[in-house]
Amino acid sequence: MIHALIFDFDGLILDTETPEVQIWQELYARYGQEFPLEEWVRTVVGATVANLDPLAQLERLTGLPLDHQALYEQAHRTRLDWQAVLPPLPGVADYLDSARRLGLRLAIASSSPHGWVDGYLRRLEFWNLFDAVICREDAPRIKPDPDLFLAALSAIHVRADQALAFEDSPNGVKAAKAAGLRVVGVPNSITARLGPLPADLTLASLSDLALPGLLSRFGDSLALRPEMPDDLPGIRLVEEAAFAHHNEANLVDLARARGKSTLSMVALQDGRVLGHALFTPVTFDPPHPGRRGPSTGLRRERSGARSGRGLGLGPIAILPEFQRTGIGSRLMRAGLEHVRRLDYGFVVLLGNPATYSRFGFMPGRAFGLSSDYGDGDEFQVLELRPGALTGSARKVKYIPEFEETGC
Repeated sequence: MIHALIFDFDGLILDTETPEVQIWQELYARYGQEFPLEEWVRTVVGATVANLDPLAQLERLTGLPLDHQALYEQAHRTRLDWQAVLPPLPGVADYLDSARRLGLRLAIASSSPHGWVDGYLRRLEFWNLFDAVICREDAPRIKPDPDLFLAALSAIHVRADQALAFEDSPNGVKAAKAAGLRVVGVPNSITARLGPLPADLTLASLSDLALPGLLSRFGDSLALRPEMPDDLPGIRLVEEAAFAHHNEANLVDLARARGKSTLSMVALQDGRVLGHALFTPVTFDPPHPGRRGPSTGLRRERSGARSGRGLGLGPIAILPEFQRTGIGSRLMRAGLEHVRRLDYGFVVLLGNPATYSRFGFMPGRAFGLSSDYGDGDEFQVLELRPGALTGSARKVKYIPEFEETGC
């Protein structure tokens, strides 16, 4: 099963390479020369160091002395101006959005410095989508060595066989392969001149194949979505199989019947329900300052009105034969992403801190919160919206169906 996607940046997310080539092509044309594009692509793109000095090459071709400093500064300014308005390459935004919905972790492994990559990610509003951004400062060696990819895998706690890399250049593919990753090649208009990439799968563009279809090509057909009527028998089976008694299964059915199920998320493979997660409303005692009671959730309020409201996660259950396969992690991340998009501010749960801290959960007492189940380490909170839990110490109240069913 695939748990993560690791992306190159230059030429894969943003086509920063084409503007630079165009600048040199225009300069060479002013002197009646043709820019050595094939040599540039072969020796510069994706290389550890730039092995072609375009101005020194132009001097050799023309026999004329050139003001290197002035021309390099002009080229640099022009390049930044062009790149400042570049959109992401086709399909990139859709892939990132789909990956979050499918509970996949995301990372970048780039030979460029943070000062370059981070700024563009913020401009594109991609920064918060990535779990790790690994750049040249974060590894001993850069591509074609595997160190950047190894650092990315370590940062997101994923094995190489559980991730896919996306690269546009031969050096990038070589680095990813050396790290043990399977690689999707997506050459751009510049790197395509180097011939076929030695990748496991090559696409002309990420817009050519949606992410679920690509995952299926690599043997991952897990679907994650809100429940549908046909899923209900399978959900009941999962809950009964995962727990020693039927309390959790009864809670799910009762919450659904009474309209208390904010989100019932399923993980399916070939139509079979393998996992289930339930999110239900929680309230505060005393009430959150300035917030109305739970009935306001039936009315769509101004943007951000739900950001101070929270949900309880649980039960979350996986069929015993599929536990410890990563399905639970994918289901957890997909569910959290779904409720984040519904503009809820926080999620609480009861569980092993060592397990749920990996998803960003912290003890509730760090936010001044307790629950009917106490305020020990097992009562944990994840703030989906910064500042959603500001205020005095309060108790979180679960829906009464928890008590009714003995959960």
